[in-house]
Order: sequence, then C-alpha cells, then structure tokens
Amino acid sequence: MQPQDKTSRHLAPDTMPERVAAVILAAGLSSRMGHCKPLLPLGGATALERVVGLFKAAGVAEVLVVTGHCAGELGPLIAGLGARAVHNPDYQQGMFSSVLAGAAALGQGAGAFFLLPADMPLVRPATLLHLAQAWEDSGAAVAHPCFLGQRGHPPLISARLLPGLMAWPGQGGLRGYLESQAGPSLMVEVPDQGVLRDMDHPQDYEEMQARWQRRQVPGPREVDALLGPVLGVPPKVRQHCRAVATVALALGQALLAAGQPLDLEVLETAALLHDLAKGQPRHAQAGGRLLRVWGWEAAARAVETHMDIEPLAAGPPGEAELLYLADKLVEGATLVGLDERFAAKLARHGADPVLAGAIQRRWHNACAIQARLEQASGRALGDILAGLAATS
Repeated sequence: MQPQDKTSRHLAPDTMPERVAAVILAAGLSSRMGHCKPLLPLGGATALERVVGLFKAAGVAEVLVVTGHCAGELGPLIAGLGARAVHNPDYQQGMFSSVLAGAAALGQGAGAFFLLPADMPLVRPATLLHLAQAWEDSGAAVAHPCFLGQRGHPPLISARLLPGLMAWPGQGGLRGYLESQAGPSLMVEVPDQGVLRDMDHPQDYEEMQARWQRRQVPGPREVDALLGPVLGVPPKVRQHCRAVATVALALGQALLAAGQPLDLEVLETAALLHDLAKGQPRHAQAGGRLLRVWGWEAAARAVETHMDIEPLAAGPPGEAELLYLADKLVEGATLVGLDERFAAKLARHGADPVLAGAIQRRWHNACAIQARLEQASGRALGDILAGLAATS
C-alpha cells in the first residue's frame, strides 16, 4: 500500500466515532465580559448555538452543556438545540467544578469526550474530526489540538481517565490532573486559530465578530500553520507562492484603484496557498478539496482553478482569474512574460499534441485575462508590474 501524502492525511474523516461525546462549559459568571457570554450574538446566533452547532456539524451525538450562572436563560435554548443541560450548583467554585459535573453526567457508552468552553465558537468542525481520528489511531489518553506549537481547546479526553478525574482533589484543576497522568499526551497540529480564541474581554468579542465574518478565508497565521507544521510544504514551493502573491496583489490593487470590486484578502490568501498540494495528482483540485474541508470556501474556489480556468468573456477579472494570470507570470520566484514562458514550453513539448494543446489553451486564457485586466484598470500589464522584477 502506498503511504498517504500529507495533504490526504489532513483531509479530515467524514464521520465522528460514535463513542465520542462533548461537554460544553457554560456555567461561568462572565464577570470580565459584563454579559452572559454564551448568549452573546455571533453572526445571527448566540455563541452557545455556534458551539453546539460545531459539535453537531462534526457528528458528535451526545452533547452536554454545563450551566450555572444564567441557567434559567440557557435551559430552553439548550433543549431546542438537541443538547442536554447539566446544572452545576457549585459553579461559583470555579471551572473545575463544572468539568466534574459534565464528566459525571456522561453516558455509559462514551469512550472519550471533548471539553470546550462556550466562549470558543470559532473552532472548526474539521479540527474535531481530525483530533478524533488522531486520538483513535494513537490510543492516547488525551489529544490536544495545537496551533503553531501552542496547545489549545478542546482536548479530547479518554473515558479511562474518568475515575481518576472524579477523585482528583483539585490541585491545578483539569490541567493539574492531566499533567499528573503517566505517558505523553498527543499533540495534534491543526491550521485552526480558533483553538486559541476565546472572549474574556469586550475586545476579544469584537475581534471574534470580525473573524466570524471572514471565516471562509484563513488568517495569515493559519496560512503559516497550514504550509508549515501541518503540511510541511517545501521552502521552494512556499517561495514561489509568495512571489505569485506579490504579483497577484499588484494586479488586484490596479483593479481596485480603478474602482473595480475585488477581495484582496481572498486573492492574497489563495495565492499563498495555491500550490499547497504540489506534487500530488491534480494538485490544484487536491488543494481546493483540503481548503474546503477546513471551511475556507472562498480561497478554495480560486486555488482549484489556478492551473486551468474558463475565463469570463467580458468584465473585470475576479480573484480566481487574477491568481491564474499571476501564476503564469511567475517562473520559480522570478517574473516572466507570458509569451516568453509559453513559447519555451511549446519548444519543449510541442511534439506531443496533447501537451501542446494544453499549453496553447492556457496561453490563450492568460492573454484573455490580461486583456480584460488592462481594459478594466486602464493600465498596461507592464506598467502594473513595473518595479517588481524578481520577486522572492
């Protein structure tokens, strides 16, 4: 059997193991925020609805919500979400009391459980699926998601730790108990900054609202995590992607300056990620699939067409077309002309009618996009790219 490539391994499984449950901690006083955090709105729903929906989307059947403060307001909401409320009368004693209340209420069939505070609604379903798969494959007692080496939430805790957890006297809380256990925990790198994002303060909440609105595009550090510790994309490929991003941004800024609508964040991110699956069969489509698994639909649409595209007949080019053109203007990390690049390719492969046809088609499409770019921006391509020269 051929070993799986890293791109395939980071396509999260489609199903959650049946014996995995979830405990959501929603009992706190929210004193620093000044409002009941589980009820704060986020994109047309409450934070608690987002967190319960996260686990449901990942296929977790048993979802418990531990309540304390605001229990009366949360109870009807929890019931309507298909989760089960577990009241912690000792919630003022701290979070560990809620951990114990939730753990004690787990069903007998639970083999492991996620533990997540209700103020962390930006975690992605793919993170849960990826973490559960890694836990099941390893047999570890605890699996933690990590983002760029920093441990985050939710941990996935094996049910075999429950007796010791319930008897723990409380020193250091949950972390103290887990650190007391023999054997290393499993650390699973994920490209999901949501595993670190909570909302202890009003500024955290404002930042979370802004990030929710842009959730279809990975943030800059998520790009770094995906290309670095998660996939280990080779330095030369990353250098090429940065060069393409520089060119793509120059093209996009020319359109914006002419009053044309464009999302520069989508364009730059897609350019930085366009070759993340380089070396795999149909790498553009493979890269798009991986980005979709992690919820980055806007970037995926551009990445999956960067090799071949059917350009529009008229109007200003969009993000996917600009990425296509920028990729054809960069050889390695060096800016090249379309005619120079494609003429050289035809000289090498012109004897093969299939390859020659593909080269000519891509050349034609790139030239068509260039013409529409120049018309929409009112500037020649050479003028737009003046000064970029070698990009790296």
